[in-house]
Amino acid sequence: MTRSLAERLHERLESQTAEIAALTESELQKLSQRVSASVSTELSDIEIAIARATHGIRSALPQLKWILGLTWGALIVSLMLTGFLLWRSSQPLRVVEDMPLETFQSEGQSYLVVPENATPLQCTTPSGRKAICLHMKNGD
Repeated sequence: MTRSLAERLHERLESQTAEIAALTESELQKLSQRVSASVSTELSDIEIAIARATHGIRSALPQLKWILGLTWGALIVSLMLTGFLLWRSSQPLRVVEDMPLETFQSEGQSYLVVPENATPLQCTTPSGRKAICLHMKNGD
């Protein structure tokens, strides 16, 4: 029994197709394994980098919270001090009870004696009137 040429060619084609399929599947498995190993390595490196960054942030948080708390405290104190100074500067000048304001009269006129720790000068009052004022030296 002899087989026809077509049958033999068909068998040879089938065997070559099976061989090509086996080789292709083998190469695809190798390629898949290499890609999987490469991706696993990269993912592992990324995971390590994320863990390091997270650890660095967590270790820095207590110091940052302390610095932030001090900053807020300093801001609050400076605002309170500014408010106090603004309030104090808006208060009218108080005449001290025990300030020695000596007066005398001569020829029907009343005179005020300038204290030793004051210097007379001409100034403008808040209402815009020109007046003679006393500049008290520091500490008095």
